[in-house]
Amino acid sequence: MIYVQGNGFLIAGSIFLIPLYFFIPNAVCRFLCFFLLFILISSKFYSEYLIRNIKIIRQDSELRVFRFEWVKMEIKIVNKGFLTAFMLLAGDSSGALSVINNNRNLHTLLRKSWIFFTWEGHCTERGKFVIGPVYIEGSDPLGLFPFKLIARETTLLYVYPINRSISVKAPGGIPLGSIISSNPLFEDTTHIRSLRPYQKGDEPRRINWKISAHTLRTGSLMVNEYEATASYPLMIFLNANRNEYPLKKQTLFIERTIEAAAALCLKASLERQKLGIVIYSSGLEGGISVIAPAAFTLVPILESLAVLDWKKKLYTEIPLQEDENIRNSVKAMLDQGKYLSYGTRFFYTGPDLGDEAYIRLESLKRFHLSLEYLIIDDRYMPALVPGNSRRYQMKEKGHEII
Repeated sequence: MIYVQGNGFLIAGSIFLIPLYFFIPNAVCRFLCFFLLFILISSKFYSEYLIRNIKIIRQDSELRVFRFEWVKMEIKIVNKGFLTAFMLLAGDSSGALSVINNNRNLHTLLRKSWIFFTWEGHCTERGKFVIGPVYIEGSDPLGLFPFKLIARETTLLYVYPINRSISVKAPGGIPLGSIISSNPLFEDTTHIRSLRPYQKGDEPRRINWKISAHTLRTGSLMVNEYEATASYPLMIFLNANRNEYPLKKQTLFIERTIEAAAALCLKASLERQKLGIVIYSSGLEGGISVIAPAAFTLVPILESLAVLDWKKKLYTEIPLQEDENIRNSVKAMLDQGKYLSYGTRFFYTGPDLGDEAYIRLESLKRFHLSLEYLIIDDRYMPALVPGNSRRYQMKEKGHEII
């Protein structure tokens, strides 16, 4: 998109100077008219030439950072022409970033040259932000025909919840990640442990053909041996329903719970864990969002946590019947737990549910799940809930969640 100013000045000057040139007999006046008309046309040509030869290239289409980190934007400004662009004012729309440093700069571009225009923003809030578009204001050397170039490209910025530290013990020997197993049925073909000579009965898919090609002189094939591991998927249930949090500390508690869920995700991913999440909130269509446990789900989960707006009310909860005395979040957790695979660690994060809800959730153990609870509450919470499932109490503030 291009905005050009000064066309009216060219038209008005031409209408005034051309008749003077043809109808005034004085040679000096005619020369001055011709000279001024030449300057107008040359300046207009200079401005149009710059417009067609200055290009704006945004270096990143997407960026991802954690909350309270600085993000650096880079824009490349290229002058492809043979004329110098003097005093270009480059700027970038900062979107919703709260602190901006140097997002407007003056530059001079020589012919066939380029520069990087950079600025930094401080991400004080999590969310999904659109940065841009970039604009450049310039003109001919005399400033008669200013113009403004606006690039259509924007940068999509995901601000994840702040990166916190969390230390969670393994209940009953089940870890967050994979563990070494002596059972060969758990062999992981993505992790080669060693090589050995081929033996009769070995499967052809175990042969390492690349290494065997170097050992053909000895007449032996080499076979891969893999690490035997047992994986226990982690499924997080994030309760971000504002109606279940105390009104006085609602924002503090919900944001802290989102940070705790993100910390669990980062820890599980670090330990090569299959990871999934259930987000329960009235700010979601249908009230619930599910990402099933699988490999490489960390980025989609963090993006979902970044854009979660629990203050909206896109979904209205179904009122509880008279014979029901458990929350809708507990009903959602019971429903989702039925579809989890064997050995999954089902990790609840949110406000305290009450003893009766914990008793009801114990029924999920018949699906061979491990239940754990990460609770945010003002009161002191015992380490175990009814049924002997582990309960952790998160801190309201600080770098460490627990």
